[in-house]
Amino acid sequence: MKSLVRRGKNSNAFTLTELLVVISIIGLLAGLITTGVPRAMDSAKKAKAKGDLTAIVAAVKAYKQEYGVWPATEPITTDTTGEFGAWYGPSKWATGTGSSRGKDLMKILSGQNIGTGMGSSWPRPMNPKLIQFLEGAQSDGAYLDPWGTQYCVKMDVNESGGLEYGTGSAGNENLRLSVIAVSLGKNKTQEDSPSVSGFDDIYSWGQNLTQ
Repeated sequence: MKSLVRRGKNSNAFTLTELLVVISIIGLLAGLITTGVPRAMDSAKKAKAKGDLTAIVAAVKAYKQEYGVWPATEPITTDTTGEFGAWYGPSKWATGTGSSRGKDLMKILSGQNIGTGMGSSWPRPMNPKLIQFLEGAQSDGAYLDPWGTQYCVKMDVNESGGLEYGTGSAGNENLRLSVIAVSLGKNKTQEDSPSVSGFDDIYSWGQNLTQ
């Protein structure tokens, strides 16, 4: 009886060397998939977050152009960080109602006419024309980044010509932008700046706070 690994003239069997080469190739491909797929998925999530942030900023600006005011649900005042306006979303610099404000903002931009605005001193319908400036938010106002956290938004409600970002020695950068939006990234924690260890935040304006 002939051996299966013995290569005869008309035999279809593989030699031991050929088998080892095939196994090595399979192992190499498996290793590439193991490391490459997670990186590709992470890059895709970052790209989606960047796209969402760009869409949010565009929607806020479109609302301002349509109605002549910002879609702000808080008075034009100085918040606890000394910055004009307020954060909409779970920013670590937001007041206690930051997350609920974030959902209200997304409802407004998504076409809902919620009956509040600029605090109790200025109640008004926020989107009487029912215009949908933004797509993708849920009916309850949840508009989550790829890691499941509500996006953070801030507007130049006092028309100062720019916004400040961050606090302390790492913050208070003047961005000279009328609207900014932030994703807290995979670690779901907002860092003061890209120099902070573990930084993975995604900005609507890029990762250079001086832009």
